[in-house]
Amino acid sequence: MKKTRLLYLHGFKSSPRSYKAQRLMAYMQTEGCEDLLICPQLPVYPEQARLVMEEIVEQALAEGYLNIAGSSLGGYYATYLAEKYETNAVLVNPSVKPYETLAACLGENKSYYSDDVWNFDESHIEQLKTMDVDVLGDPARYYVLLQTGDETLDYRQAAEKYKQTDCIIEQGGDHSFIGFDRYIPKILQFSKIDCT
Repeated sequence: MKKTRLLYLHGFKSSPRSYKAQRLMAYMQTEGCEDLLICPQLPVYPEQARLVMEEIVEQALAEGYLNIAGSSLGGYYATYLAEKYETNAVLVNPSVKPYETLAACLGENKSYYSDDVWNFDESHIEQLKTMDVDVLGDPARYYVLLQTGDETLDYRQAAEKYKQTDCIIEQGGDHSFIGFDRYIPKILQFSKIDCT
């Protein structure tokens, strides 16, 4: 029987070593279904990331079923992929207009979890714009988690864009989404991940 897998996409300057990715991995290991999680290190440049993500999605769909989760920039990417491949998507404090917010990061950047340094320029902003989704095809395919205390992104942009989805808005918190563990069972349920 074909199983459903979950692709988790990290945010800008982040990695599979991020808090949410690690908590998700730990939970799925405890439940004995870590083999259903795909958590790649994404290239820092959007066009390269798009090609890598599409290859992963198409490979997974050729073998079975796939749903997607993403945080911050990973949430933006997850929306693009969910629309292109008609999958479910879980978004945690997603970026809605990274081609605007990441303009503040033009120039040299350093990864949070490694010594990698790279230059982010206007061409990369343009690459982000090509993945913008204006209107959601089916809001029922989205589960969105927002915290109003997000210090990196204005949660109101996501609240507006995803207002027709199953959208949870918690007061306080921060960009990492405090208390993320509480939602992991629901995330897996929504993503149709069977750990039995």
